[in-house]
Amino acid sequence: MVDANSKLIYAKEYWTGDSRDGRLTNGDGYHYYVMEKDGAILEAFEAYEDDDGEPVVTPLTETVGINWYHDLGYSDLENLDIIDEDEFSYMKEIWQEKNKETTSD
Repeated sequence: MVDANSKLIYAKEYWTGDSRDGRLTNGDGYHYYVMEKDGAILEAFEAYEDDDGEPVVTPLTETVGINWYHDLGYSDLENLDIIDEDEFSYMKEIWQEKNKETTSD
């Protein structure tokens, strides 16, 4: 349920198939979104687990700036699971930590 007082929507969408980063084939995971109520996507990540059960989170920069309704053609949020901001922030934190590890080596 979207909070009527909130200006932002935090949501995730289940996916199956190949990951957008090309590292997972025939798998599954979630796309995490922050969007405005009008459907404009402000930030997005893809998340899945690798073969060792470790989370892999990558930004979906190609979806930032597009609109859930106008550009992707959806008429509602039925395909999304509405989540708490904390769940989205946790995914973002995983990406930031992994990114920090690879850039500090």
